[in-house]
Amino acid sequence: MTTNSMNRRTFVGSAVALAALGIPRVSAAAALEAFNITITHYPGQDYALPVVVAQELGYMAQAGIDVKSIVGSSGGGTTVRNISQGGLRVGEAATSAVIKAILSGIDLKIVAAGVQSPGTICWVSKKDSPIKTIHDLAGKRIGFSAPGSVSESLLHMSLSAASVDTSKITFKAAGGLGENLTLLDTNGLDCAFTVDPLLTRNQSKLHVVFFAKEYVPRYLQTVWVAGPSVLQEQKDKIAAFIAARGRGLDAIIKDPHTAANIFAKVTNADPGITYTTLEHEKPEDYFSHGRLDPKALQLVVDGMRIGKLIGPEKVPVGSMIDDTLLVASERAAMPAQM
Repeated sequence: MTTNSMNRRTFVGSAVALAALGIPRVSAAAALEAFNITITHYPGQDYALPVVVAQELGYMAQAGIDVKSIVGSSGGGTTVRNISQGGLRVGEAATSAVIKAILSGIDLKIVAAGVQSPGTICWVSKKDSPIKTIHDLAGKRIGFSAPGSVSESLLHMSLSAASVDTSKITFKAAGGLGENLTLLDTNGLDCAFTVDPLLTRNQSKLHVVFFAKEYVPRYLQTVWVAGPSVLQEQKDKIAAFIAARGRGLDAIIKDPHTAANIFAKVTNADPGITYTTLEHEKPEDYFSHGRLDPKALQLVVDGMRIGKLIGPEKVPVGSMIDDTLLVASERAAMPAQM
């Protein structure tokens, strides 16, 4: 098992968890459509939790789908490339990275929302550092994951909301969560990007400088995307996948302990830490059933402008979206431009 990809052997259902929810295992002999997908920061973070739970509880199988593998990435454009160049059907990627990719000419469509709040995304310093608040960051070196990532956009938006002079800050694309904390520990950064579960695991030696949700409470972190040819040829299957994921989210909200145990079993995580993460995130607020919130999307576009990922020109979000895979109640009126 690697940190970036989980093959089907890791989806080794939890009989106790299934029995607790009264859901029978679907026969392995059933003819299922194999799905190979990509989800940002899998398995280190829980963006994939609704999919993993839906797979393990049999919801995907009931929809005729078998999630054979989940390919992870360190965020930003890497996840988008997994979809556009890696032959994967669908993927969940940073909204800012998806918009940037589409504007650059990559042929993708946004089909559903993934995560709709900053959750536990935060920036930390060492316990003994003089950096205690966001206003101590002028003149410092601050890390984020990758260009076009959620962390880059939220960092710029938070600093702007706090009226911190960013011209005096050195920004560094430091890679994944582990790389950020390693650079902080070795004095390569003054302030690093992190998120649960790493935040909880390392809380004894870290000081939280600020949580992004303090400044940006609603933000469309991730979206589900697919290529036009996939949508044209397999629209019903993609719709069934999104619906099954939604059932997985309902199960998380109903029984977060079981969901934490399932995710821990699949990814070899600590179930206690996974549950603590869910407590911090509040699944009903953190994850989306698929509805694309225009206000949360607008904040992504605003964040991209603040971070100079795009210019002042209008972004044609209407043409980037195809939400017809969602049930009618999950569709939202979206402006043509933002």
